[in-house]
Amino acid sequence: MKRTALLVAIGLTVLGVGTVGTAGVASAAKPKAPTVKSITPEHGPLAGGTTVQINGKNLGGVTAVDFGSTPSTLVTPVSQSEVDAVSPGGTGTVDITVTTSVGTTAVVPADEFTYVSTPSIQHVAPRAGSTLGGNRVTITGAGFTGATAVDFGADEAVTYTVESDQEIVATTPAEAAGTVDVTVSGPDSTSPIDPADVYTFSARVPVVTSVSPDVGPAAGGTAVTITGKVFTHVSAVDFGSTPVTFTVGKHGTIDVISPPGTGTVDVSVTNASGTSAVGNSVDQFTYTGGD
Repeated sequence: MKRTALLVAIGLTVLGVGTVGTAGVASAAKPKAPTVKSITPEHGPLAGGTTVQINGKNLGGVTAVDFGSTPSTLVTPVSQSEVDAVSPGGTGTVDITVTTSVGTTAVVPADEFTYVSTPSIQHVAPRAGSTLGGNRVTITGAGFTGATAVDFGADEAVTYTVESDQEIVATTPAEAAGTVDVTVSGPDSTSPIDPADVYTFSARVPVVTSVSPDVGPAAGGTAVTITGKVFTHVSAVDFGSTPVTFTVGKHGTIDVISPPGTGTVDVSVTNASGTSAVGNSVDQFTYTGGD
């Protein structure tokens, strides 16, 4: 009896029946099935080509992303909680499902993606500007060919240019402080409202009223004083697309040295609320051919 008890205690086999020691063995954690919590954007053109951010849980090790029954051919794993996929061509509303080695996400309302023949907006940049209007805004999306109107809330853009089927550059109207949806209208319909189309009008955006002098050599090096309003918490000053070092003075002035350049460029000032309007003669600096 003592020998049998000893054999069982140390985990040996007695009469063909396996036993374990008193410490036991911890079982491995079971992998969890993936789930989808949200997608952004929720719509895109019939031709496909929309990059969709899929958020959820246990999305690591993704092996496939399907839009309805059609697989995406470009899938980018980001993290356990995010996968990006480019939509294939399609019609109507479909469920986006993510497959990993554990299984496929269940179909839920949060995963629905709608194909639209109307214009659709995927991004607005910058996302804020002055209540005085005049800010240049780039709208990215699809279905912009033949656009008939661009609106910021209930007000039409001052001007807009269709650069391509995927891009429009618009100038903001004057608007009261607040947040509005940007929409693009085509011959038959208007882009659906989406979180991606939000634009904020702020009274705290810088305003440039003069640039002095407004002419300098192409080599740069001209000491320039920028005069305006709301020059608080300035984070950047640009001559066209070229950033410069700046010093914020008293009484609404900023001192800079012009960088090298050509032609006529807009001088813009940026703070936490947005960037000053451009395209006005008061904010322009012209480079001359001489030294």
